Amino acid sequence: MRKLLIGLLWDLGLPAAVYYGAHAIGYDVQTALTAAAVAALLRVAFVAILHRRLDAIAAVVGGTFAILLALSALTDDPRILLAKESVLSGAAGLLLVGSCLIGKPLVYTLASKVAKGPDWTERWRTDTAFRKHFFLLTALFGAVLLIDAIVRLVLIYSLPLDTMANLSPILHVGALALLAGCALWFRSRRQRAVAHAR
Repeated sequence: MRKLLIGLLWDLGLPAAVYYGAHAIGYDVQTALTAAAVAALLRVAFVAILHRRLDAIAAVVGGTFAILLALSALTDDPRILLAKESVLSGAAGLLLVGSCLIGKPLVYTLASKVAKGPDWTERWRTDTAFRKHFFLLTALFGAVLLIDAIVRLVLIYSLPLDTMANLSPILHVGALALLAGCALWFRSRRQRAVAHAR
């Protein structure tokens, strides 16, 4: 968990620091956003080189940043750079909701790969409450990410560019905090249910 939080702080903090630093020394919003996006792209590349592998998530994130940087440069529209979190959140939300529709929630799939203890495959096959827990959790995560993506896109094209550039990191942190809160609440709820069953 500590490693995950440190990585998250780098992922959020580095682009924000570059943006505010560039803005503070006199660069306009578009240049500052471009510098922040480049910093985020370099962060993805650094992690890939450090671990000597490029996983699917890093490849999608890096590819998204690169495509949006190119589109922003071609269209001269800095709002496209602000939309990168919406694109990623929306894609993740669709993936989570879609995994529920095909019958194997993504949160269960990921958790079962790192879990230690009882055979999750057997529990998935025999325990209805266990399956329901992961369907609800995955669907909720997906819904939060989709709402975040839609709200962010509306605000990007409704608010002044400078205002949204400052608001975007706050929205991102808020969405992540909500997801963490949901995960903790569901975990506590499941633990109480298990204790009660005993």
